[in-house]
Amino acid sequence: PVMPTPKNNIVFFDGECGFCHPSVRKIMQIDHARRIRYAPLQGATATELLSYEFRKKEALSTVIYLDPKNRRFAKSEAFFEILRNTGGCWKLLIVFRVLPLGFRDSIYDAIAKRRHSLISKESCPVPTEDQRSRILP
Repeated sequence: PVMPTPKNNIVFFDGECGFCHPSVRKIMQIDHARRIRYAPLQGATATELLSYEFRKKEALSTVIYLDPKNRRFAKSEAFFEILRNTGGCWKLLIVFRVLPLGFRDSIYDAIAKRRHSLISKESCPVPTEDQRSRILP
């Protein structure tokens, strides 16, 4: 059974990033209860729910997670909150949250800096109808 989706339980991502699209599809795949929705940082939902600080060009490399209690998490904290909310065995990765935030975010930043060269957006498959239904404008 599909659980009702809270108003805010959204992963915001760079909609023009070839690395971000497969990452979002992976989250969709492990989110069996379909709790989380998704929105590009360049879209209308981000404009409505996030301040400009999160949407400016320099910030597009940062994943933002808006939890059901309207709290915003960025970078590695967003990653761990997303895992916590998807459930399943992926939740076990939360053990790495014990690492210092600065260290975790430096790893995140290193990957984010190279994200456009890791995977081309042109290589991304077209989302399925189910995936499209969970993506907000």
